[in-house]
Amino acid sequence: MNRSVSAVASLTVLCCGWAVGQTATLRSESVPLENTALRAEAVRLLERANLVSTPGVWPPNEMRLRFRFGSPPEGFPPEGEYTSSVGGPGLRRQQWDYGDFHYTQVRNGQRLRLNQGSIQMPAALNTLNELAPIYLVRFDDRDLIREITQPADGVRCIRFDTVAGEQLQANEICVNEKDGWLLSIHTGDTLTKNSEFFHFGQSFLPGHIERWRGGQLIMAVDESVVLKNDYPTDYFEVPGDSPAFICRDFRRAFEVATPQPDAGTASNEVTDIRLSGYIDTNGRVNGLKPLETSRPDLNDEAVRLVSSWTYAPAQCGGKPVVWQAIFTVHFKGR
Repeated sequence: MNRSVSAVASLTVLCCGWAVGQTATLRSESVPLENTALRAEAVRLLERANLVSTPGVWPPNEMRLRFRFGSPPEGFPPEGEYTSSVGGPGLRRQQWDYGDFHYTQVRNGQRLRLNQGSIQMPAALNTLNELAPIYLVRFDDRDLIREITQPADGVRCIRFDTVAGEQLQANEICVNEKDGWLLSIHTGDTLTKNSEFFHFGQSFLPGHIERWRGGQLIMAVDESVVLKNDYPTDYFEVPGDSPAFICRDFRRAFEVATPQPDAGTASNEVTDIRLSGYIDTNGRVNGLKPLETSRPDLNDEAVRLVSSWTYAPAQCGGKPVVWQAIFTVHFKGR
């Protein structure tokens, strides 16, 4: 399953990569063939939901996210707020306020103005990248559609399996048939729920979003987006000599050596542990912090392993630069 999200609404500070954590079970030896008509209907339902959830334009606006963690990071409160203000093409101001962490980033064309205190951004805030303004996915050739059910009036749910090598993962996506709203995405032990939809830019966005993993609430987000163009004249001001800028000619980092841990024998399950960090200009991984996980006992081992990984570093204009990323370690049989 492919992950897609509106680039305009990404909360990434500079550039970032991520992957959805999953828990899979061993694939059975016999996989039934997929019904082509069923797949066509499933694709139609999901593509309509993606269309309904994607604004055609993003006029000057203000997005506000009030978020709450089920289990907040150590030393931080349960709740915080993020605001994104768009004043027009190339004009954007983002602000994070979460406990003692306060950070503001202003973009004016290719120039950036950054204002951050001594507290670093908690890794758990990367979850906002996935959830807002809405978490979207698409089927690919690894997904096998099994059935489409109607568990409630006006709701249709697509049940499908995702095949990855020897693994077979059972998943479900539910949509509102009348309006096309994307109600939920359940992949492995991760559940994303959308509700309280509101109209914006010829589309509908969720006013309330929840991310669950392993039956535990990871984050809940209350989202609002309103048209706004009466910003102060200096609201998007960035000095001409600001050292921060957006790279015009960027190349991402590429894997060189990223070994996964040896498989265990305790079970047939695969547990994915996600870490946030950055790849430095030498291609080494640093600053690793575990993201939310139902298996904290695997965090230290994942950090040690990823710290040994090597990459061809990201480049800006042909010169190595630091690249923020999300790293995933697959523990099989653990």
